[in-house]
Amino acid sequence: MAVPRSVTQRVEDTLAAIERAQPTLNAFITVTGEEALAEARVADRELGAGHRRGPLHGEPVAVKDLVATQGIRTTAGSRILKDWVPTRDASVVWALREAGAIMVGKTNTHEFAFGTTNDNPHYGATRNPWNPALTTGGSSGGSAAAVAAGLVSVAIGTDTAGSIRIPAALCGCVGLKPTFGAVPVRGVVPLAKTLDTLGPLARTVDDARRAFEVLTGEGLGARGLGLGENASQTLAPNPYPLSLKGLKIGVPEAYVFDRVDPEVETGVRDALRAMEEAGAEVLTVSVPELQGCVDVGIAIIRPEALAFHKRWYPERQAEYGDDVAAALASARDISPSAHLAAKRTRLQIARALRRTLGKVDLLAGPTVPILAFPNADAFRPVLPGGELPRHALTRLTYPFSLSRLPAISIPCTLSRHHLPIGLQLAAGPRQEGLLLAAARAFEMVRGAWPEPDEVRA
Repeated sequence: MAVPRSVTQRVEDTLAAIERAQPTLNAFITVTGEEALAEARVADRELGAGHRRGPLHGEPVAVKDLVATQGIRTTAGSRILKDWVPTRDASVVWALREAGAIMVGKTNTHEFAFGTTNDNPHYGATRNPWNPALTTGGSSGGSAAAVAAGLVSVAIGTDTAGSIRIPAALCGCVGLKPTFGAVPVRGVVPLAKTLDTLGPLARTVDDARRAFEVLTGEGLGARGLGLGENASQTLAPNPYPLSLKGLKIGVPEAYVFDRVDPEVETGVRDALRAMEEAGAEVLTVSVPELQGCVDVGIAIIRPEALAFHKRWYPERQAEYGDDVAAALASARDISPSAHLAAKRTRLQIARALRRTLGKVDLLAGPTVPILAFPNADAFRPVLPGGELPRHALTRLTYPFSLSRLPAISIPCTLSRHHLPIGLQLAAGPRQEGLLLAAARAFEMVRGAWPEPDEVRA
């Protein structure tokens, strides 16, 4: 019988795996080795005394470098904040520490989370574990790469237009965007305050659920975020069965399968068929309000980003990467009336999706319409109709950001060239329990997910 590893041994192994993978993946901006080992030794002493701090006791985790960490630099993937060392942890970092998690590093991100490729001009591009010549997607690409490569089982990301789900799909891991407001974003460098969310990327749905419960305070009992002294000390079981039987799953065919890579479409349709065979009812639904989501999202996000960056932009424009500087410049061309009109359209999209979710339990489709590609192609009109890959990546994730609904990406299959394809499921507001149960049930139907060929922990 194998002797269980101590927390210290596990953290040492994790740090060694990160060191081996970093030259290839560049998943981390900062590795917190000394701090992690010190925390691991404390965790071992606590276990020796019969004490487990919480559900993530001794678990190595990674945190996107957009999230403030006390005493550890938080760059937001930028040159401007390269020397910022916060004096307080963000709420979610405090929650992770209270649950016993051990942070092993801060993951690479698209500069200020303002992009979809993680091609960072200041810290280098993050590379896809399945093929390092290709993008991870972004902006939580470092977190996705770290999880997909098996370096950690859980990493934290942010999602404003798809920044958790896009890299989860392209790297082949689970990515959960919770309902807007379900997880506190205090201490997170903002992109667009009316859409910013924070959630886990994980190897499995169960790992994502454990992390989500901690991030919302549910996994901390009375010590949870904002919970009173009379809060339950134990986590209530998920009321949803791990079964697809009887679930009604709506597929907005005209939107989610429009301009989709044939391999992506085939993979997702096969996944939907497998869900049907497991007892789900898959229905075609119509949500015409989804057309134009990308334009609506841009008209909301860019002005809100500019409002935050006015403290540095345009005076320090030379310190920004070209793509982020161009996005901020273009924000000045979006009039206040256009921004207000986009926010009104956002509400129409949200109402339409909620109406549809009144008739079905979940919505489903591909997470992204294309496979991973070289970062050099991101700004080239190489897709049908001249669409830019960087815009295509957000086309199917934007609806659930704009509507503020929870959505999850689960790997469903591999392309013929062994690139991951993601299935996206979405539910009604605060229905993460249903969403996670359905995702876990699909995961069981799908079977074990392989590890990348290029990089193994």
